[in-house]
Amino acid sequence: MFKAYGELSTILYEHTKPPGHSIGGDIEYFADKLHDIKGKVLEAGVGTGRMLIPLIQKGFDVDGVDISPDMLAKCKANLGKYSISADLYQQDLSKLSLPQKYDAIIMPTGSFCLLPRDIIENTLACFLNHLEVGGKLIIDIIFPDEFKKGETFLRTFQLDNEMGILYTSFHSEIDWIEQKASHIIRFDLLKNGEIQKTEVSNFILFWYGIKEIEILLQSVGFAEISHEFGYGAQGQLHPITFTAIKRR
Repeated sequence: MFKAYGELSTILYEHTKPPGHSIGGDIEYFADKLHDIKGKVLEAGVGTGRMLIPLIQKGFDVDGVDISPDMLAKCKANLGKYSISADLYQQDLSKLSLPQKYDAIIMPTGSFCLLPRDIIENTLACFLNHLEVGGKLIIDIIFPDEFKKGETFLRTFQLDNEMGILYTSFHSEIDWIEQKASHIIRFDLLKNGEIQKTEVSNFILFWYGIKEIEILLQSVGFAEISHEFGYGAQGQLHPITFTAIKRR
């Protein structure tokens, strides 16, 4: 019924968040967190290369993995545009099986919270298995702090003289017990005012408490777990970035 991270959402993501576009300083923050990493880095949920490409330009050796073929196709095109090479993989993170291990795995900007809750433990275990001993996991978590049930948000994005995207987001449901919020998002591709294609997604955001994440990380074998608010900005509480180490 719904399609996640398809052609139209990829077009809009690339239009609004091209490679090098920093969200709240996240690219600079993650580059700083990785400053002592000399080996390979994996970005989980790499998307179109928004963060991967500038990290490579800063000298990091980064691979990318994503479940969306549309996102990965655009990421590959962006790598060519910037004359950069990187290994890209299309895989489910909860069944991750890559040919090498990494000194760091990152999942920035709340993408972790879009993973179904029932695959989180398997995903974290896969991350652990793909880290070298002493390797570092860095993930962001976010909260639905702006969610208002029943509210509809509408915006248009001009792509060129003829084409544009009409973006409609409906705040559908919030479940305080299950800790999840559902957004029905519709993308209409317009040409001279006529709809050419439509894509509808149900983005479900799962949120977690600090202790909950710590327990999940510990349960699969991570150690030295720490967290920081708002990418280190004074007075910012959002997102919360967790760092954990594989010690054996």
